Amino acid sequence: MFRTAVHSIARPWVVFWLASTALSRALIPRPPGTDAVHTSGINPARLLLIGGGASIGFGVLSHDLALGGHVARQLTAITGRAIDLDLVTDREMTVTSALPTLSKQPIGRYDAVVISLGLIEALTFRPASEWVAGLDELIERALDRGRDDLRVFVVGVPPLPALMTYPLPIRVLAGRHARTINELSRVLCAGRDGVTFLPFEVSHSGETDRFRSSATYARWAEELSRPIAPLLCTHGADGEPARGDAVDEAERQSSLEALNILDTAPEERFDRITTTARDLLGTASAAITFIDRDRHWFKSRAGVHRDQTPRLATLCDVTIRGREQFVVEDAADDPRFADNPMVVAEPFLRFYAGYPVEAPDGVPVGTLSVFDPQPRSFSDADAALLRGLALMVQNELRPPG
Repeated sequence: MFRTAVHSIARPWVVFWLASTALSRALIPRPPGTDAVHTSGINPARLLLIGGGASIGFGVLSHDLALGGHVARQLTAITGRAIDLDLVTDREMTVTSALPTLSKQPIGRYDAVVISLGLIEALTFRPASEWVAGLDELIERALDRGRDDLRVFVVGVPPLPALMTYPLPIRVLAGRHARTINELSRVLCAGRDGVTFLPFEVSHSGETDRFRSSATYARWAEELSRPIAPLLCTHGADGEPARGDAVDEAERQSSLEALNILDTAPEERFDRITTTARDLLGTASAAITFIDRDRHWFKSRAGVHRDQTPRLATLCDVTIRGREQFVVEDAADDPRFADNPMVVAEPFLRFYAGYPVEAPDGVPVGTLSVFDPQPRSFSDADAALLRGLALMVQNELRPPG
């Protein structure tokens, strides 16, 4: 009762202080609120990081230099797996406002969801019961919409001095409330299968609020990477390319048309990637293909004479239904494709390797593929190279800015 009364008295003052400093905080350099980080390698794990606080990246202009980028690279170093990390961050995000934001994300595509919230609730002394109810609903929404093996990680609120120089009364009162929130989060997560609470006991770096360095985020990332990595090591890490769920054709077609790329003229930025793929992987041909309703249209091609082909039971159709590379080392010896028109007639395809290309909303719309009339092997190094080039294609599909 006494603590509730103190919070009631302190809340208006804290709200006033936050409002009076909002402009200065808004001017602190930070990355865009929605972005993605990719590390090199094979057998990628896909993670979603959603929240505020330390995940925003105050002081740097790229998520590659912020917490998300360092977490991704450290996870790759520990697990040996590539990481595709999508970030949705907002400095004002709360457990309540995160719910509709989470609902818009394609949760079924992720191996893990990392939730980093609670700072605003701590600063505004949100009642503990409301925090628990909100977090419980958020976790349930993620688990309901995710795959059966989805992992959810809830990051604790870090000590307030590590994030910003707050006035002493706020640091004491809100810091105490943050510890209460963390304990309630820990208890809630302990009773849920597939859910893990991650304490985030980082210390103040001595840097200013305005310019936090990438080195600080690297040190902070260690706190999160160590407990996440063992669970990713046993999740989809059997060495087999991960196959995706059935593709929603209506959604896929809508995402493709939103790109406004079909039937556009050749562009050097795409041709450069196609030529690089062909030359580095040593094949006769390569193509960036967008899969329309009834055709495969080549935005860029090297060693291919046609600008489109009918959409049949092709290898690119198989590729977009996966999450990783699809490889056929000798199509003539593969009963799925031995009678395929592209195998038994021009271009007499024998070897094929393709990687799915996604639109900015995460929906697969095409492929980057290399192919050859001679059978050949395909190594892990080849797979990592093809993935890296496919990610370059995806980056070209993102709107500028």
